[in-house]
Amino acid sequence: MGRMALNRKAHVIWLLAGFVCPVVGGWATSHEERITPIGAGASPRDSIVVDGQRIWFVADVQVDTTAFQTMPADADWWFGVSWEVQLASRSSSSMRMSTLDVLPNRPSLRLERQHEMQKGRGKMGFFVEHSQPWTFDAEEVSEYAKGWIWSGEQGARPPVQQVVLTPDSLAFERDTVMAPLSPGHALRLGASWEGQVWHGWRPRLAASAFAWRPFGWSLEAPGDPSTWMGVEADNTYTREAMWRARMRLEAGLVLDLGESYPGVRAAGQFRVDAFWLPGSIWGLAVSFLASPTRR
Repeated sequence: MGRMALNRKAHVIWLLAGFVCPVVGGWATSHEERITPIGAGASPRDSIVVDGQRIWFVADVQVDTTAFQTMPADADWWFGVSWEVQLASRSSSSMRMSTLDVLPNRPSLRLERQHEMQKGRGKMGFFVEHSQPWTFDAEEVSEYAKGWIWSGEQGARPPVQQVVLTPDSLAFERDTVMAPLSPGHALRLGASWEGQVWHGWRPRLAASAFAWRPFGWSLEAPGDPSTWMGVEADNTYTREAMWRARMRLEAGLVLDLGESYPGVRAAGQFRVDAFWLPGSIWGLAVSFLASPTRR
């Protein structure tokens, strides 16, 4: 009888322990969830009581870091290359030609900084351009030179030739040899303005001046062959004034290359400009520029 009473008491104790432990364990777990700090690995939580039941809400916020909006910059940099084609020259209607009227056969390099003007007035730019115009070496002129002619050749050679009267064993022989012209170096400084877009194009105006370039030389065309015997080579060329044809005026259009946000410039542009050097030549210039500061 004693053992049976003990077995019944032990059975009751085990039943009570099995009932109390889950309740205590649940209360401890719930208490730990409430006091767990957010920065310790737990997600941000909130709760609400509905009909006596507490409902927990876990914050789930996703941020797309790949999508962003580009704001137009007030200023940006541009660099590119330009090629020029001559249309008309003052020398074409006279007996003289100038080395400044002979366009270089190499592209020029440009660096430009543009600033956004207030009230939608367009962009103002300041640029520096490096080119390689022809430079004349008077020491390389043939002693038998009697004048200079325009050959019209394109390529690496200059399109100017010197007419010479070379003596041989029997008589004087007329011939033409290449002019002593070679690529030099020049720097041009200027300012430009670009207007608002119109049918995909932007109007452009620019004015510039050569800060450094080779001196210009005026070359005389050969006269009547009967007078060649009395013509000295030094009399066929003269040095020109330093300020001749230093200014340059441009007017043209600009087209954005590639996609861009509405109203914002693209990172590339194409330009076509008509240029004029007062007292010298007319021509067309085609340019391609890119901007590392555009996004």
